[in-house]
Amino acid sequence: RLSESIGNFTSIEVLDLSDNDIKGSIPTEIGLLSKLRYLRLSYNAFTGAAPVGLGKLKQLQLLQLQTNRITKMPNIPQLDENNYYKSTFVTDCGVPTAFDEALLCDNCTMCCNANEDCYPQEETRIAEHLGLSYVTFAVVLFACFVVFCCMVALSLYLFSNRKNSENAVTTSTERSEEDDKYALSRIGNESVYSYFVTDKVLGWLVAFVTLGIQIGLLVFFIIASE
Repeated sequence: RLSESIGNFTSIEVLDLSDNDIKGSIPTEIGLLSKLRYLRLSYNAFTGAAPVGLGKLKQLQLLQLQTNRITKMPNIPQLDENNYYKSTFVTDCGVPTAFDEALLCDNCTMCCNANEDCYPQEETRIAEHLGLSYVTFAVVLFACFVVFCCMVALSLYLFSNRKNSENAVTTSTERSEEDDKYALSRIGNESVYSYFVTDKVLGWLVAFVTLGIQIGLLVFFIIASE
């Protein structure tokens, strides 16, 4: 256990206690080390919330708290990455996580997960250029796809009405059969979506269930990738 008396060493600038199997919580007195520039408490067994005083260490240039059991981080300002780059501020904010919910750390430069794999916390290209998360982008993309399909369906409907008005000799049954054959040639006779051009309720149900499963899998992988 790390003693509260650590707060008495107010002149200390470098503190590296990593990989020592230290248990218990990080003492709040560590926030009294106003000259501290380098703090490594990684690879121990610290538990509970990190002390709020960590956010008040104005001289801090490196803070590494990964591979512990810290469940909550205080508001710590963004640290200068010029000296230690992506290793400047590291916590267990990665996924998969050993906690019920992933540790929140907005200003961390690197996040480690339950497998002790650490990755730089960087914006994706979508977030950088569009300001959207993967999930939001997927929803917008799917909505655009639905709108596009509706526009295509409306265009085909209008085209069909115009064609029918010009050729009144063709019966409605013949037109329906021709439309079904054309749709099947585009969808594919062996595709599950071919049920959409039938009048069977069970066929439509199978097609909709398949579509729902595919969308669910897509959302799952998008969330996992983010």
